[in-house]
Amino acid sequence: MQPNILILITDQQRWDSLGCNGNVFAHTPNMDAIAADGVNFDNAHTPFPICTPARATMWTGVLPHAHGVTENRYGVQDVLSYESKVNETVFEPLHRAGYTTAYFGKWHLGEDSSERFDIWDGFNSRGGHWEDGRQSFQGGTYKPEIQTDRMIEFLDSDRAKKAPFVAVQSWYPPHNPFTAPLEYYEHYRGKGVPFPGYYAAISALDDYIGRIRRSLADNGLAENTLVIFFSDHGETFNLDPLVPHKCCCLDTAVRVPFLMAGPGVPQGSLRVSVPVGLEDLAPTLLAAAGLPAPDHYQGRNLFDAIEGADDWRTSYYIQNEMVKVHTLQRALRTDRWKLILSWDEAHELYDLRNDPEELFNVFNTPREHFHDEYRHFPDFSADIVTLCHELHDHAERVDDPVGQELAGRVLRQKRPAAAVS
Repeated sequence: MQPNILILITDQQRWDSLGCNGNVFAHTPNMDAIAADGVNFDNAHTPFPICTPARATMWTGVLPHAHGVTENRYGVQDVLSYESKVNETVFEPLHRAGYTTAYFGKWHLGEDSSERFDIWDGFNSRGGHWEDGRQSFQGGTYKPEIQTDRMIEFLDSDRAKKAPFVAVQSWYPPHNPFTAPLEYYEHYRGKGVPFPGYYAAISALDDYIGRIRRSLADNGLAENTLVIFFSDHGETFNLDPLVPHKCCCLDTAVRVPFLMAGPGVPQGSLRVSVPVGLEDLAPTLLAAAGLPAPDHYQGRNLFDAIEGADDWRTSYYIQNEMVKVHTLQRALRTDRWKLILSWDEAHELYDLRNDPEELFNVFNTPREHFHDEYRHFPDFSADIVTLCHELHDHAERVDDPVGQELAGRVLRQKRPAAAVS
């Protein structure tokens, strides 16, 4: 029997904002429960750290350079039909296979769904988190709560029981402005927690996840429903004035929570450490439904990663455009290193083992200034050459000329004799 598929998406939620990912102050019992019931992907990433490019990748199965949508889009009816090089999403083949398709919440790929969904209760973006702009202390109604109610109405309906469904709940928070109903602030007040509104929003969404999963159980749907939770990208909090908000390749922007539980997923808090990304979502949904993935997909079926496939990727390839300084970036993340190559040659290298916060850019070490805190670091040129070859291989595999050029340029600088095709 084909499983139901329930997809829960938050916007701009960091990987380290969940209790199951080590956060000691965040109150996320229902997110943690999904991890406890199934799989937690420790190294999940967005391929591009802003909404529209990431979401286009989620649903088309190809990276941003391949679908061509590399900016947030507003005022467009249907980004995928009008602007993307890949028009069909994962929802069309699921619908052809008999799935009821339903979407609730933020879409950010246009003002309408272009009939991709049997049930459409979505919106593009912006508009705030509150009905009529009235916040909790003004007696207002939180839009995510309304979205949750509407999804539960669907789960309670006969339609959800007559045919398999794929239903998406896409909440706008914790995206700024960081606000939530007052009761969710209580856990964070008076404790020195930074950005309490951000975490209050996460706790509110966590509560709504609990409500949705209880509805699945109450309607006899839980056992045959695959639940997938993730965020489209992270949050940098604008802490570094030299780094554009979100539009960077640091882990705060590109590393995201990603949890799965339900049919086909091993039970019992399995942690998967291999690198995965949002491009892997579409082939995974098709695999769950027993359908083949199109040849043009650039992601892979996450069930293979769960089963420990020997040929799974060992590093992750990231794309970015730093809009404030108008430069393209490509990055490679391994279990040890983060290499970020920029068109303006402001390259970065971080030793994630010794500097997981990515505070010390060691690309150009050692530096010879007497007072320079980097002068005791070794020369990492040999590591950079190895990483550039790996980044170039990723770029070549997905036919990304920007990545190939950036890696080739650095290889020519670091090792003039290196021949790069």
